[in-house]
Order: sequence, then C-alpha cells, then structure tokens
Amino acid sequence: MSGIDGAGDVDPRAADEHAGELAVLDARLVPAAVFCWAATIVALAAGWVAGLLLAVGLMVAAIGLWVLLLWAMAHRSERLRAVALVALAAVLLGAGFAVAAAWREYRVATHPLRAVAGRSMQVVVTPSADPKAVRSNAFGEQRWVVRATLREYRSGAKSTTVGGAVVILASGEEWATLLPGRPMTFRARAEPPRRHDLTVATLRAQGPPEPAGAPPWWQRVAGYVRAELSAAAAGALGPDAAGLLPAVVVGDTSRLPEHVTEDFEIAGLEHIYVVSGANFSILLSAVLCVVRMLTLGPRAQAAVATLTLLLFVVIARPDPSVLRAAGMGAVTLLAMVTGRRKQALPALCAAIIGLLALAPELAMRAGFALSALATAGLILLAPSWSDWLRARGWWRGPAESVAVAVAAFVVTTPLLIALSGKLSTVSILANILVEPVIGPITVLGVLAAVLSVVWPPLAEAVLLCARPLLWWLLSVAERLAAVPGAELAIPGGTGGGILACALLVVAVLALRSRRVRRLAAVITICLAAVLVPVRVWHPGWPPPGWVLAACDVGQGDGLALSLGGGAAIVVDVGPQPRLMRSCLDRLRITTIPLLLLSHPHADHIGGLAGALRGRTVAAIAVAAGELAASHSPPANRSAAQHHSSKTGFEREPVADIAEVVSAARAADIPLLELQSGAELNFGPVELTILAPISSGAAQSSADNANDRSIVFAAKTPAGRILFTGDIEAEAQRALVNSGAPVQADILKVPHHGSRTTAAEFLDAVHPRLAVVSVGADNTFGHPNPAILAHLSALGATVVRTDHQGDVLILGSGPTLRTVARQRNSGD
Repeated sequence: MSGIDGAGDVDPRAADEHAGELAVLDARLVPAAVFCWAATIVALAAGWVAGLLLAVGLMVAAIGLWVLLLWAMAHRSERLRAVALVALAAVLLGAGFAVAAAWREYRVATHPLRAVAGRSMQVVVTPSADPKAVRSNAFGEQRWVVRATLREYRSGAKSTTVGGAVVILASGEEWATLLPGRPMTFRARAEPPRRHDLTVATLRAQGPPEPAGAPPWWQRVAGYVRAELSAAAAGALGPDAAGLLPAVVVGDTSRLPEHVTEDFEIAGLEHIYVVSGANFSILLSAVLCVVRMLTLGPRAQAAVATLTLLLFVVIARPDPSVLRAAGMGAVTLLAMVTGRRKQALPALCAAIIGLLALAPELAMRAGFALSALATAGLILLAPSWSDWLRARGWWRGPAESVAVAVAAFVVTTPLLIALSGKLSTVSILANILVEPVIGPITVLGVLAAVLSVVWPPLAEAVLLCARPLLWWLLSVAERLAAVPGAELAIPGGTGGGILACALLVVAVLALRSRRVRRLAAVITICLAAVLVPVRVWHPGWPPPGWVLAACDVGQGDGLALSLGGGAAIVVDVGPQPRLMRSCLDRLRITTIPLLLLSHPHADHIGGLAGALRGRTVAAIAVAAGELAASHSPPANRSAAQHHSSKTGFEREPVADIAEVVSAARAADIPLLELQSGAELNFGPVELTILAPISSGAAQSSADNANDRSIVFAAKTPAGRILFTGDIEAEAQRALVNSGAPVQADILKVPHHGSRTTAAEFLDAVHPRLAVVSVGADNTFGHPNPAILAHLSALGATVVRTDHQGDVLILGSGPTLRTVARQRNSGD
C-alpha cells in the first residue's frame, strides 16, 4: 500500500522520528482489546461455566484495582493512577465480555435442537452467506458448506420455532444457487457442532433445498449486482481472469478455478480473493480522492465515505467476516490518511472491541485474528521499516511495498503455521510484485459492478482495462507457485506457531545489527546457489531408460509409460492438477500421444488439467460407453483423426466424465472410446485393451464405476505391465474367467491395494513387481495388509508411492530395477 506516511523527500532522520513516535504510542486501549478477546475465547471454547468463573475472577481483580486507583489518587501519583485506570477499564470490559459470551454459550448449550441430535427432521433455515464449495470427494460428488440461521424444525409431529446459527453440509449442484437471506426448507440430520463458534448444530442435508420465502431487498440487489459483474467479466475476460475478478472485488469465489486457488494459496496470496480490510481501504481512499476534487467539506466527505462503506458491505454480503473487514479497512484508511500510528492503534483496538461485541463468534475465527494481526503490523511495523529503507536510498514506493509485505509476513506467519503447518517461502516476493495492481483492479472492478447494472457493454469496456492487470496477478501466482520449495510443510499446531514466533522475534532483533545482516545475506546467497539448482533442475531425474513412472499424487492414480524423447502415455491423473503437473514436469514430459482415463472417479481424473497444461496432447481415451453416459457426445471419437493440441491454461479439478468432455473440447483434444480387444501401437509400447468386456456396463449407475475401469496390458522393454484401474473382486474374477491374458511382469495393484482384491486374480497375474499408488495416511485403510502379504508370498516386490514418493521402473527382460524420489514438501 502507498501513502503510509506523508513524508515526501528522503530524510535520514525519518526512522529516528518514528522511533520517537513509537515510544509515545497511545496503547491505552490495547489491554482492553486483549482482555475482551481473551475473555470471549475462554467462554466460547471452555463453556459458559468457565466464562462465568472468569468474570467473577475479573471482578475480584477489579476491586483490587479500584482500591489501587483510590490510593494513587490520594497520593497524587499520576503514573500509577493512569496505569490503574487503564487496567481497571480493561478488567471491567473483560468481565462484561465474559458474561455476555457465557450467556450466549449457555443458550447454545441448552438449545432444543441438541435434544434431537442424530434424528432426521424437516428444517427451515435462512442462509447467511453464499454456499462455499469444498473439494469433491473421491467419487466426484460436489459438496457444499452453508452457514445459515435456523428458523424452524419439525421432528415427528412436533414443530418448533427457534433461532440459532447452524452449518449445513450438503452435496449436489442445486445447493450452488442458494441466495443469502432467502428461507429454504429441506430434510436433514442434526449433529453436534464441530466448532466452538456459537453454532448450535451441524445439519447434514438429506435432500435438495426448496424455497420457503423471499429474500430481503438488499440481498436481491446484492445478488443481482454480483451476477451482472460476473456476466460482464465472462464477456470481457478469459476464464481464469473472469473467475478471479469478482473474487478480488466482492469476495465472490463461486467461479474461481481450483488451480487458481491452489496457486494463490501456495504463493501466499489467498488473502486477495477474500473480502478484507484492503478492499475497503482501497475503495474508500479512491472515493475520498474524487470527493476532495469536488471540494466538498469534511462532513460531506465523511457522509460519502460512510455511504460507500455501507453499500459495499451490502454487495459483499453483510456477514461477520465482511463486517470485520469493514472495521479493519476503516482503521487502515485512518492510518494511511493521518500517517500517525498514535491515532490508528486506538482505532484498531476499538474496532476489535466493537466487532466482538457485535459478533462474539469472530473471536474463534482465524480470519479475524489474521486480519487484526495484519492491520497491527501495518500500523506498528511497516512505517518505521519503510522509513529505514528510505533513509538508505530506497524510493518511497518500493520501500513501502517491501515494508508492508515483510510486516504482514512477520506478524501472520506464526498463526498460519499453527493453523496449516505450511510456510510459503515466496509470499513476501509475491505480495511485493502484485501490490501495485491490487488497487487499480479493485477500483476498476467496483466501477464495472456499478456500470454492469446500468450499461453492461460499458462495464465490459472498463474490464478490458483490467485485463493486463489480472494477467499480471495470475502470472505472478502461477510462476511463483510452480517454484520448487514454494510451500514447505513444517510442524504446525500450537508448538509450531510458538516456535515460529520465537524464531521471527529473534531474527527481527538480530537483523538490527549490520554484521548479522551481512552474515545472513552471505548464508542466503550460498544456500540459494546450492539448493535452487537442485530443486529446479532435479539433477539425475529421471534416470535414463525408465519405462514406467508411478507419480506420488496422493490418494489416487497417476502413471506414465515412457516413449522416449519427452513423450509418454499417461494413465490416470490423480485427484489434483498441481501434483500431476509437478510429476510430469519432473519427468520432462512435453508430449502425450494418449492420455488414458481408466474410470470417472475424481481420484483418477481430477488432475486432468495438470496433465494438459503446457503439453501437446494427441487424444484422451475413456472406456466404451462412458461418453454416451455423460449425455455429451464427443466432438471426435476416431482414432484416425488424432491431432496435437497445446493448451496453455489449466482449469479446476474435474469430477465426472462430462467435465472431461468439457475440458477436452476447450483444449481441442479429440476423445476416444476404447473397447475390449482394441490394440494400439506407440513404437516401443504396445497396448492391448482387456476390459471392460462390454459397453453396456457403462450405462449403469456410478456405484460400479470401479468395475467399469479400463484394464489393459502394455508390452514394454521392461516386460508386460498390467494396468487395472480400480476393478474390484467381481470384475477381477470375471476377467480371469474370460480367459484374458492377465499374466504380467509388473502389476499396477487394483484400487490402491484395497481389500476388494481377489486372491485368485493376484495368483493369475503372478507379478514380479507390484506398484501400489496410494496416499499417505489415507482414511480408507489402503493398502490392505492381507493383499500386501499375498503379493509377497507370490515373490513380488512391492513399491508404494505413499512410502517412496515418485517411483520409476527401469530395466529389460529378467532384470527390473526401481528408483524412488522422495516427495519434497515443496513439490
């Protein structure tokens, strides 16, 4: 952000002046904010009894502080009087917040819905926020989380009208279009809440929602504006930018591609598409600039700013997180306008106290803590660090960008590590690079939102101006997320957060010494010179002569058959694009003559975009009958019409065969259907399709999709390899009984080594080497120990991606060799 302080020219005394300001910083409200926050957390996390006990303890302390205050006044000790007064106010406020939070927690604990937990019932709720999509499960079903307010429930013949916050867990696309504020009714099973945030119950939906009333006018207006903005973005921008713009401007992530979300999370930019204080401060500063040009008075300026704030809150949805962002944005704007942290810090504390009074559940939400910490860093650290850099010859803009990014990183990293156990090593650089475009994108987006309601073509013209800015934002996130080691897995939880905090404090204090800074610079350069080439170029990987690669894609399958010269046949693509893309990049695969998807489950097709991105793909193959089952006939099914298509973009994980068809069409890649008996020749590799035996099976329901997997044998320099998808015992026995030639040197173990593997099938294959593609610490119990024991009894060597990472198979004839590459935390 710019404009942190008002100095114009570089002044070597700037840092000293701000240090003096820090010494007289008005921190009188800090204890009150801390006590209010802590008291609310205790009451919500430990229960209403603990909250009341805390309130009693604080009142006893208040009596002692009152006595101390009287003594200080009697002895004319001004310093002691001031300290006692600040402490007394903080303790009294903390006691009040403890009582208030305890009362609300008591109402949650005694809510009548708790008495019918586990039962199925008809409920009427009012959604309070837009549905939030969560990643599809392994079987491709889209799931949603919806926050709502309970209005009524009917259990048996009894109907109860009651309020309370609930969280809805649902599946099905019909949940995607819920409008906040519009009452809905559906059947659900009530379960105890999963979080201590004043939620009375978790409702697991057992059917689709039906309207039970009309939304209020402001929600209809907000929904209309958001829809028109999305339509204008779709008309003026590419798919990734069209999904990103509404997310940046109003927090609408409904069209944000999954791969963009992944890139932004890894690069430490996920705060950009969440409505935050930055949105409000940027918008308000732009509005105030225009108002001042009109020479309006202070009262008029305040009125216009307040009106703008209220309108934006409505469009962004007035839920607690947006109100929190509005409060923090106002504080940030105050810091920017005044240039004095002495005024901004009390405003921040007042905002925290006010927001907790309005919505106590914010005390338990990570977003609130991160927002408060980031704002505090902007107020307390960024100005002096910026001046320190300017005093050493930096220009104002770069100095402020670096100071803000580093300050935000320092104050938020310990909490982020505690929550996720991950550290973005490129976060500071990413935020510095994108900071100049966030303001213009926000302003242009808000202007387009207004114009989209009045004159959509003009809104699209405005968004054309934002296209290069969005391209830059997407490019920075994509490039930095692809850097090896961009995200590191480190110990998380409370211990990890405390350790990270301690290390950062030590680092900040140590770097005050010029000698330490020079030593740190030398160490950093040396480490970069050694580690960057290793992590970027992966020396020695892949080794020459590899035949089969089993990629570590988590709980799923992602394999490649080498054809030499950077070409490979890819078999399944795992659940997530990033993991599959990284594996193929490490293998230096640039051409895919055939991308074969064994069956339409997300753990086999979800990472399709990662395989397509930046590679020439000649054709995508699925089982016979699958395309008809998708109700979308393929653009081209003829194997004779192969052609290459190079796609330069990546979409979200696909969850069913219809999305495979859509992705193929978008990339202009032909789709093929493979039937049993088909043979395909790719030079050193020959494929023979063994199953599914008939296409009629593909017309049945999705619950037997595993048994519809394509099973094929590959004749390779390393011997005969049998690929089995996820076929289970019934299909395995049918395949053996059909007389199909299943014996092989190498077996891709079916269904991640699950217990549904038939012993007679393993006996018939009798492999020398068995590959188990499986996710570490998965909840399915894969692979089954009995299956592994049976393979060992047959004399097979078993390799597992959850233990060994990427696994390559080399050799020819009787000699087989495996080479493993342990997965790095940053991959």
